Parts: sequence; C-alpha cells; structure tokens
Amino acid sequence: MARKDDILKSFLEHSLLNEKYSISDTERLYTMSEALHSDNPIIKTLALFVENLEKKPTPTSKVVYELLSKYLNTAIL
Repeated sequence: MARKDDILKSFLEHSLLNEKYSISDTERLYTMSEALHSDNPIIKTLALFVENLEKKPTPTSKVVYELLSKYLNTAIL
C-alpha cells in the first residue's frame, strides 16, 4: 500500500470523522484513486488534502486551503 493510501486510511478510520460523517466500512477501505473519484464530498476532500500535502514541492497552506474551499463550495453537502 502506498504512503498516500496509508495516510488516507488513517483519516478515514478516525472515530470522530466516522461519528460525524457516517463513513461506511467500504469507504474506509478506499485507495487514493477511489477516494478522489468518490461521490462523498468528505472522502474526496480528505483525498484532495492528502494528495496535495504529498506533492513535491509541497504547496503552501494557502494554496491547499483555496483548492479545498473551491471544491467544497461546488460540492453538495
């Protein structure tokens, strides 16, 4: 399993996220590729976050914030 997949999995298994957003057992097993194509906005947001933080060079916090804000403003929550 790739490092990005491991990081994503640790987010998806977090109890607080599971309680608040009802992440299913199947969704908790998603790879980065599956999460980036997910219909669940929370899962896709986490995948975008991990994807950008693992880029070289790492984008600034502002760039990541703007990317996630743009996505969340267009996603139906």
